[in-house]
Amino acid sequence: MSHYNGTECPFCEGGVLHEEVRDQEYTYQAHILLLQQPGVYCNSCDESILEAEHLKATRITLQAFRARIDGLLGPLEIKRIRKRIGLNQKQAGQIFGGGKNAFSRYEQGEVSPSKPLSMLFSLFNKHPNLVDEVRELERA
Repeated sequence: MSHYNGTECPFCEGGVLHEEVRDQEYTYQAHILLLQQPGVYCNSCDESILEAEHLKATRITLQAFRARIDGLLGPLEIKRIRKRIGLNQKQAGQIFGGGKNAFSRYEQGEVSPSKPLSMLFSLFNKHPNLVDEVRELERA
């Protein structure tokens, strides 16, 4: 629960702030997404305060939206394929680069995978046996 809940609005100084979920429209490259955004909203001027936990609640959805428009795999697709090819996040980071936390960041929607990594994982999705060849190359 936010520490702003029930306090006077700092924007209009006439309303009261309440934590709630509202429909919010996000635009990315002329594409529009409507999603349920938790936040602290003024009951008078409709201004909002979005704290870290509010943004975290919608991060994966927003990243998947941007990825789809950019032709990349979204966070949940990266995770599903990584598991399908039998790698944990640390192994995937070692083999494909980005360090031990790279795949955690991809799967949490904190950062987008590169286009080549997204294409490679799409290929692994269709041909999961190819990861064995990549593992052999990585060991060589």
